[in-house]
Amino acid sequence: MLTKADLNHQTTKWYDRAPLIGAALGAVALWVVARLIEPDQGVVLTVGIVIVGIALGTAVGWLAGLAARRRAQSEVKLLTVVETAAAAVVFLELFWVFYKQVITSITWPSAKQRIPFPQIDVVTGPALEVGGVTIQRSAIFTVAALAVCAVLLWVFINRTRLGRGMQAVSQDPDTARLMGINVDRIIVVAFALGAVLAAIAGVSQGFQNNNIDFRMGFLAGLKAFTAAVLGGIGNVWGAVVGGLVLGVVEALATQYIPGQFGGGSWKDVWAFVILILVLVFRPQGLLGARVVDRA
Repeated sequence: MLTKADLNHQTTKWYDRAPLIGAALGAVALWVVARLIEPDQGVVLTVGIVIVGIALGTAVGWLAGLAARRRAQSEVKLLTVVETAAAAVVFLELFWVFYKQVITSITWPSAKQRIPFPQIDVVTGPALEVGGVTIQRSAIFTVAALAVCAVLLWVFINRTRLGRGMQAVSQDPDTARLMGINVDRIIVVAFALGAVLAAIAGVSQGFQNNNIDFRMGFLAGLKAFTAAVLGGIGNVWGAVVGGLVLGVVEALATQYIPGQFGGGSWKDVWAFVILILVLVFRPQGLLGARVVDRA
């Protein structure tokens, strides 16, 4: 027996939404075929396509509802089917207008072309001379951003309820779920936090290199992993120390190793040599990894 149950209820299945799915697909199919035949259409023809799309979508949705009627547990009103078909075709038409008027008028840069990064005088101005040592302002910004982000991340992980929940989920997600922790929310927060930190790192690297391109994050990501392993997986301060040690090793190798194994072209090689040595002789990292004992 059909009931007017909420379609968002957990007992409903896909066939309860069959009329809505059919209405949307029918309207979209007609609109796509019409645009493939004639991309540039007048106002009258556009209105006709919208009306026919609504009619066709409604018919397809009604037929889909009849086909799934035996298994359906909820009833979808005909007016809802019409609204779904209308919303689908009108949304596509509005998107098409927006695409032609706005998106196609923008001059998009080449994906393989290096793009100049915006410059800020305070951060990217002339280098500073301190005791005969030249220090780039972008390097000062990077170190300051590192210190601030490290402190805030440590406080968040160890002093907030959400951060402690994140630690619990990383140790045992099933037990954390039984303790009332929203594991899905913790995962979303972890990904969002990682994106924020990656954005800060990207801005810092843009200030330092003055240009950005689509490949700039690959080697930086590899070195970030190397720094995390070097300092100790799961240890915030270990990652900071690992990154600093990695940078110092690269600078010293570039400056003081003579012959064909020195210079800037070999700095990445020495960075991964350090990673291999740490994995062989001290796999837990310089400051030790956080190891979880499970019963």
